Amino acid sequence: MLAAVPRPKREIKPSTVRFIAMLRALDLAVDSHGVSHAELERRLCDWLVQGRQAEARLRENPGDADRERLTALVARKNDVEHSGLARADGHRAKAGGQRIGELVSGKFPAGKVPPRRRVEVCVAVLLEFLAENDPDGFADGEYGTRGAWLEWWRQAAQGQEPDIGEGKLHVWGYLDTALEQLRDIGVHVGAGVRAEEPASAGISGLLAERDQALARARQAEKLLDEATARADAAEARADAATAKAEEATAKAEEAATRAQEEARERERAQHQRDEAHHRADRLRKRAAALALPLAALAACAGIAVDRLLLAGRPTRTVEFTVPAQEVTASQQPVFTLSGGLPAGSDWTLRIRLAVTPTDPFSGCTFEMQITAHAEADGRRLPSFTSHPGQKDITQVVHLGRLGSRGVRLVVTRLAVNPPSCTVRLDPSGSRATAPG
Repeated sequence: MLAAVPRPKREIKPSTVRFIAMLRALDLAVDSHGVSHAELERRLCDWLVQGRQAEARLRENPGDADRERLTALVARKNDVEHSGLARADGHRAKAGGQRIGELVSGKFPAGKVPPRRRVEVCVAVLLEFLAENDPDGFADGEYGTRGAWLEWWRQAAQGQEPDIGEGKLHVWGYLDTALEQLRDIGVHVGAGVRAEEPASAGISGLLAERDQALARARQAEKLLDEATARADAAEARADAATAKAEEATAKAEEAATRAQEEARERERAQHQRDEAHHRADRLRKRAAALALPLAALAACAGIAVDRLLLAGRPTRTVEFTVPAQEVTASQQPVFTLSGGLPAGSDWTLRIRLAVTPTDPFSGCTFEMQITAHAEADGRRLPSFTSHPGQKDITQVVHLGRLGSRGVRLVVTRLAVNPPSCTVRLDPSGSRATAPG
């Protein structure tokens, strides 16, 4: 059996390795804040979506006042599309950050300086996260600028090792760690490829490892918080489900209680009906037994009434003479029937109201209705409404011992079609009567 042949390490130009290590150091600085490659790609997907929205807005309104910002969003979207670092459809849910990982590992393109557009987009998204998580360091230029990174890329593309000066920027504290990681994944790092100021590089490497450990701890804490949040959400959902079940049980019990109460009510009602039938039977029997005596009593009472009638008690009558009025639907006419009736009598008011259109050829009284009420001694009595089309309206109102200070008829509503019709209301024939 043949022994496995070890895979040879890729030979890469020192300038290329140096630039990839620098890019990886920038990625490690971002990773120290708990930001994953998937989050980086999701941000690129957001840029794609924002750029497409800006394109649509510019198409709909070419003279948009915010045109300069929208144009910048479109240009950034084009850069992301050409870089190939994110999904072209901008689907954030499927963004895993694999291409960014390949870029900072020197795996793609293998052994070559990455294309300018890809480097520019990667650096732009890394610097944006650093500006959010370390605004003071970013403002002090501790991670370089986009212009500086473009110059370092040009030097590497020309085969020159990027000139990072004295190497005092914070990001270069991760450079030794980046070189070691590249060695671990099989990238050949020559002896001449190292970070500036090796005496301080070891300390910087320790600081970088410390930052990575802190980042991993923060990431673990973040995962724990997420797991706790999911557990709390699940517990909340379980509590909500339990509450709903308890509520449903309570409603079912309430419904059962109502059903029992209704059944008892039906039984009580049936019992009361049976008792009512029994009482009715007893009353019928008693009525039959008393029929003859009552008939005799009624006969005697009839004789007495006849004798009283023959005695001839007179009926007092007061006829009202009130002038007619011509009114429209918008008016509420008032007729003063009497200034006062003789006091001490039980009066009954018989109202008669005749309605005629002023134009005999008009059909405005065809569906006409009138609502009115009587007033006696300033007291309003129940109102009445005529039937549709009724032209001769009569109404009997019991006044009792009212009316000694005056009796009025008030028309509160006149419904005619059209509303501009004029009709004549005549209360002649109205009177009040009382036993003498």
